[in-house]
Amino acid sequence: MQLVDECNLYLKAGSGGNGIVSWRREANVPEGGPYGGDGGNGGDIVAIGDHNQNTLFDWRNHKEVYAQNGENGRTAKESGKGGVTTYIKLPLGTSIYDSDTNELLADILESGQTYVVCQGGKAGHGNAFFKSSFNRAPTLYENGDAGEEKNITLKLRFLADVGLVGLPNAGKSTLVNQISNAKPRIANYQFTTLIPVLGVVNIKDHKLVFADMPGLIEGAAKGKGLGHDFLKHIERCQIFIHLISLNPIDSDDVVKSYKIVTNELKKYSKELLKKPIIIVANKIDTEGAKENLEKLKKSIKKNIFVISAKNNEGVNELLNEIYKEYDVIQKTNEQKLKNKSQGIKVIEVKQQKDYHKDLRIIKVDDDKWEVQSEFMKYWTNRIPLTTKDNLVRYNQKLKTLEIEDKAKQLGAKSGDTLLVYGNEMTID
Repeated sequence: MQLVDECNLYLKAGSGGNGIVSWRREANVPEGGPYGGDGGNGGDIVAIGDHNQNTLFDWRNHKEVYAQNGENGRTAKESGKGGVTTYIKLPLGTSIYDSDTNELLADILESGQTYVVCQGGKAGHGNAFFKSSFNRAPTLYENGDAGEEKNITLKLRFLADVGLVGLPNAGKSTLVNQISNAKPRIANYQFTTLIPVLGVVNIKDHKLVFADMPGLIEGAAKGKGLGHDFLKHIERCQIFIHLISLNPIDSDDVVKSYKIVTNELKKYSKELLKKPIIIVANKIDTEGAKENLEKLKKSIKKNIFVISAKNNEGVNELLNEIYKEYDVIQKTNEQKLKNKSQGIKVIEVKQQKDYHKDLRIIKVDDDKWEVQSEFMKYWTNRIPLTTKDNLVRYNQKLKTLEIEDKAKQLGAKSGDTLLVYGNEMTID
C-alpha cells in the first residue's frame, strides 16, 4: 500500500432537524393542545484511532466528509431521529489541524481514542416544548442549528519507541528483520526501504515498536532526496539507534558517515539530539570492518555497540541496552505524571460572551440600517418568523441587545428599517 502521510479534508456535521407546530385532534379530546415534536440532533463527525490503519491512503481521495442531518419533528410529540455519527478512522500518530488557522486540534495516539472534530447541530423544539401555564396553545417552534464545518489537515507521524536512523545500506532493515515481526525488503543496494517499516520487538515482557526509517542522505534536512518526507516520522520516537556500516564497500569514510546523519538530525530539529541515541556499528563480520571500527572509536569517543545484524552477533547485548534506556524513560514519565497529579487544580471561571460588544449597526441608506451581531445571526436562523408567537420572541431577542435604542443613538428615526440577516424590522 502506498504511504500517504498528509491530506486535507472538508468536514460538515449534520444539521439539527426542525421542530414543528402541531395540534392534537381527536374526537374525545376537544382541547388536545400543542402536539408538535422536536427535531433530531445532527450527526457528529468523530475521529477515532484505529491500530489496523497505518496510512492516510483511504482519505487521500475523500475531499469532503458529511454527517447525517437530524430529522424534523413529528406530530404526537414525536421527535425526529438524530443524525448518525460519521467516524473517520485514523492510524495512531495522526495529528489533526485546522487548515484555516493551523491550530492543532487533536493528536490521535491510542487505539479507540475519539475526538469530535465537528459537532452536529442542536435540534429545534416543537410547539409542545413551549407549553406553559401562561401559554397553553403556543405557536412557538424552532429550526435546528447548522452543523459545524471545518477544513482540516491530517498529518501522520509514526508512533514508535525506537527509531533506526543511518545512511542507506547501514543495515537497518536487516536488524529490524532479525529482532522483530516485520519483514522489510532487503537487498545489497541503496534506498532499499522506500517507506518506514514498523516492527514489534519483545524485550523483558515489554513490546517495543521499532521504526526502520529510510536511509538519510546529506541535505535531507533541507528536503533533499526523501528527507522531509521521513525525518518528520522520527519526531515521536523516544530512543534512536544510529546505525553505521563498518563495511568499506558501503562508505569510504566511516567517520564522515556518522557525522552526516548527526548533522542532518541537528539541522532538522535540535530537540532530536536531546533524546537517547545509541551508536551501533554494524557489519563487523565484513572484511576491513575492524579497521573502520578503530577509526570510529578514535574520532567520536563515545560508547559504541558492535554487531553483525546478519549473523545476530551482539544483538542481544544491544537489546538489553535499549531496554535500560526505555526503562529510565518510562520511570521518568511516570514521575512527571505523579507530580502533575499532585499539583493544585485551578478552576477558571467561564467568561460569558458580551454580545453587546459584538453588535454593529451600519447605515446603508437614508432610512435603512444593517445589524451585524453573532447573537442575532444565530437567533435569525433559529426562529422562523412564520407565527405570531415566534415574531414576538424574535423581537424580544432584539430588545435584549437594545438594538432600536442604539440605532436611534446613531441617527435612526421611527419608521426606519432595520435589516437583520434577511429580515426587515420597522423601528417604532
